[in-house]
Amino acid sequence: MERILEIAEKHSDSAEVFNISNSMHTTESKNYGLTNMESTIQSGYALRILKDGYLGTSYTKNLLDPEKLVQDALVSLKGKVDGSFQFPDKHKPKELKTYDLSIEELKNSDLIIETKELSEYVKKRVDPKGQFNLTTGFGSFQKHIMNTNELDVKFKSSFFYNYAGILFPSSYAHVENITFSIGRQLLDRVKLDRSIELYNKSLKNVTVKSGDIDVIFTPRTIKILLWRVRTGASAKSIYDNISPIKNKIGEKIFSDNFTYVDDPFAGSPEDSSFDDEGTAKSRFSIIENGVFSGIYNSLDYAKKLGMKPTGHGYREGNETVAASPIPVLANQMVLPGDTSIDDMIKNTKRGVLLLGDLGAHSGNIPNGDFSVGLNPGLYIENGEVVGRIKDGMIAGNVYDIMKNIKCIENITHQDFSGKFPSLCIGDVKFSV
Repeated sequence: MERILEIAEKHSDSAEVFNISNSMHTTESKNYGLTNMESTIQSGYALRILKDGYLGTSYTKNLLDPEKLVQDALVSLKGKVDGSFQFPDKHKPKELKTYDLSIEELKNSDLIIETKELSEYVKKRVDPKGQFNLTTGFGSFQKHIMNTNELDVKFKSSFFYNYAGILFPSSYAHVENITFSIGRQLLDRVKLDRSIELYNKSLKNVTVKSGDIDVIFTPRTIKILLWRVRTGASAKSIYDNISPIKNKIGEKIFSDNFTYVDDPFAGSPEDSSFDDEGTAKSRFSIIENGVFSGIYNSLDYAKKLGMKPTGHGYREGNETVAASPIPVLANQMVLPGDTSIDDMIKNTKRGVLLLGDLGAHSGNIPNGDFSVGLNPGLYIENGEVVGRIKDGMIAGNVYDIMKNIKCIENITHQDFSGKFPSLCIGDVKFSV
């Protein structure tokens, strides 16, 4: 990396080299039987140069010729992409415990044994027509960023996850269970038993009349709402003038029991004290007690909006080294409330426990609109789950319905993109 910077500095005003390497091992089981085992290793280098106010980029997965990597970046300057921002200066990142050495001792054979045990456990407890799928994976991720401002920061993390789903007969709808941790963590049997209980209660299909209804968004489906909120709070949406909350910083836009932050120190495998541009991170509040409190950005969009960089410039996509940094919330968290999920259900006269969805991408996302199918949605009547709703949909706008948050679960659940509680919202439009 030093050699790349040395060459790039001779031909540019400033330069940055980004390097990643990761490994992942997965075991998949479908319908109680092992179906696939896979191991992948990926690495790559990306170069960004700034010259005369323009940005040049290049990348490679095999660093055989540093000179060519630099020349490719110089050629890309002809595209005259705005490069008026500056790379971060040298700083010392906060040290985080994101790597567990025990991950190095794990083998796929260990996962096979656990997969078989869990499959047998579930099979004895659910309807024989139901299907149980389980994907378990573990691995590590490393990131190294250097630039000509003497920045040199490194990061290493490990991860272990389980993604389990109990599928309803003749359906892809399922009750899921997720663990995602820095070290080895098996599926919580208490939570798994809870999923089995919900599944067994929901085998009966029920028909529900259209109309306003209470909806309990579980940690998986609360992301339908958060997708709209974070899009509205992104510096890219603000700059493109497509955010309905562009001029509402400091205003109350949601119920005062709702707080939404980006916390890079919450104890997740995704924790990091700097982003993919080397900018230092800290706990960042997007919504604080219902008040819109923060616009998050990357270096590029910070410059365009005249803001201070917030440490949210990330490379997204399957080809990470080929992607350009954009504003991303990598460590999302909704703060918990004071109501247990059992009490949420007991206190609901007529409502939906939303475990999954179809069509989360539909609707005008920047504007906050959504229209999704229940996949599945469990019907609650007089405080009891009585069945699974067939062919139901909910729709609305987050800036309307999230003014009516009735209660928030008293604990958060670790997901692949953050930590979330369940959230109950009243008077959501429901149709069949």
